[in-house]
Order: sequence, then structure tokens, then C-alpha cells
Amino acid sequence: MARKLVPAKPRKGLDIDATALKIIKKFQPKVLIEPTPFNIEEFFEFDLEKVSMVKTDYRVLPTGIHGVTDSDKKVSIISSDLMDDSSQIKFTRSTMAHETGHVLIHVPEFRMKKALLKSIHDNKHSSLLMYREDDIPVFRNPEWQAWRFAGALLMPAKTFKAAIQQGYDEYDLSNAFQVNPAFVRTRMRALKIAF
Repeated sequence: MARKLVPAKPRKGLDIDATALKIIKKFQPKVLIEPTPFNIEEFFEFDLEKVSMVKTDYRVLPTGIHGVTDSDKKVSIISSDLMDDSSQIKFTRSTMAHETGHVLIHVPEFRMKKALLKSIHDNKHSSLLMYREDDIPVFRNPEWQAWRFAGALLMPAKTFKAAIQQGYDEYDLSNAFQVNPAFVRTRMRALKIAF
């Protein structure tokens, strides 16, 4: 069964990358100098709420749910089980960056849409319409947008490309940026880099 999502406004990958780059430049510009991990844990815990007014937390989530962001409650939660599993640190980092993408991109957008609906309709008709994920074009898919943001935040194009020019392979990139090799390959495709 396909999951249902609220479509986001259309976004280009390069625009999402630019949003991530602004965060990097403001909070951790050193990651633009050499291939080094963006400290997503620090940003998620100490800076995200300051820039977004969305609280962050760690809680036990249902099996298979690693993170969730609720635009109504203005909270972003990462699974405490995932955080406690040291063997999953690379996946945990990408999950935190993904939820950060939802916080920065989708929470303001979806809250504004709901407020607009409430001003036009009564509260009974102010829910955002959901569609099957397969029926949403990729550039309007909030999950794709959040993953694109996560890739750009954790693997900035400038240092990612420089590392490849220095001879890094996908496993070197995985270790340098502290992400899984599969996420490295996804970023390569997003940047149209052949290996």
C-alpha cells in the first residue's frame, strides 16, 4: 500500500541545495574547506529550534519509524532507539538531516497552507489534502525534497566534488562525510557525477 503525503510546493534540487548551503555557511562553514562531517547532531540539538521555532526531541517511535516531524505541534523527533544504536550512526546522521529538511522546508509551508485554509473555511475543512506518493511528481514530493536537503547538508557539492577529484572512492566519501555508501551514490546521481 502506497503511503499518503501532502504535496509540497515544487522545488528544484539546486534550490534545495542552496537552502542547505546557507545553513552550512552560517553554522559550520569549515565543512566547505575539506571533506569533513557536518555536525548534524549539534545542529539538530542546539541550533535548529533557534532558526525554526520547532522543538527537537528523542523518543521511542513505532518500529520502522526513525524520525517524524509534526508541523502542527512544531516538533521534530528522532527515534531514541536509533540514537542509542552506535552501529547505525551513519544512518542516524542522514535521518537527522532528513528531518531537519522537513523542519526548514515543510513546516513553514504546511503551517501557512493550513492557516490559509482556516481563513477560507471553518476548522472542519482546514486539513491538508493527502495523495498517494506515486501520484505526486518527484519535485513536489516532500520526502524527496527532505532527502535532497539531507544530502546537500551532509555532503556539500563543493567539498564532495573536490574529494572525488582528489581520488576518493564511494567508501572514502562515506567515511569522510559519515554517511552510508548508498547515500553517497544518491548524492552522486543528484549532482550528475559518474563514478
